[in-house]
Amino acid sequence: MTDLDGAGAIEVSGLTKAFGATVAVSDLDLAFAAGGRHAVIGPNGAGKTTLLNLISGELRPSSGRIRYDGRDVTRTTRAKRSRLGIARTFQQPTVWSSLSVADNVALAAWPHAGLSGVWRRRRYRALSARCGSHLETVGIARLAERPAGALSHGERRMLDIAMALAADPRVLLLDEPAAGLTEHGVEQLLAALRALPATVTVVVVEHDFAFVSAIADTVTVLHDGRLLATGTPAEITADAAVRAAYLGESESV
Repeated sequence: MTDLDGAGAIEVSGLTKAFGATVAVSDLDLAFAAGGRHAVIGPNGAGKTTLLNLISGELRPSSGRIRYDGRDVTRTTRAKRSRLGIARTFQQPTVWSSLSVADNVALAAWPHAGLSGVWRRRRYRALSARCGSHLETVGIARLAERPAGALSHGERRMLDIAMALAADPRVLLLDEPAAGLTEHGVEQLLAALRALPATVTVVVVEHDFAFVSAIADTVTVLHDGRLLATGTPAEITADAAVRAAYLGESESV
């Protein structure tokens, strides 16, 4: 069950982001229910990644408001939003290549672990043990001691998600997580997302509608930075405006 007033709920109102004369997101009103699995789709240039950047604090809006758990976070910094429980992955996984998989997750968790002072071996061991569960969730626990730079693209994608989970998020923003994955990698990713606690709100930007249909309970379609439609995957599939703008009038999902 989702909740627009619960922990992890996000609402944007009148949200606009312009880059000079180019308006990437235009007067957008949209709600992401707490605990929901919400996908954002649309053609290239629709404003999908910009929307994630605005929610995570990577970008400041030109106008409009962002509310998280009922509080206005429009001007809150990216770092503070992260501490409040908003975690983000990017289209290209970012890892410390020279460090082990386990060390990458432990380093990602450190700012959120309530630990202060210098990095000590005993503190690291305790933190690393706690992070092992995140590697289990994404299916790469067997790779814990491998250098991150030696991982395949799909394995790096799983590590990137594990590092986001290490922040103990209430909201997880995923930008094209299935891009470049093999069929097996997509199945592994779906399994990892399905294993997440129901209390974690997941917002995923993705082009693969089959993937979207497998994970999302709500789908929003953006077009030219504006809201075109929101509904269940089945409703979006049947929407004539979506088919014309995104899929092409003669295409099927």
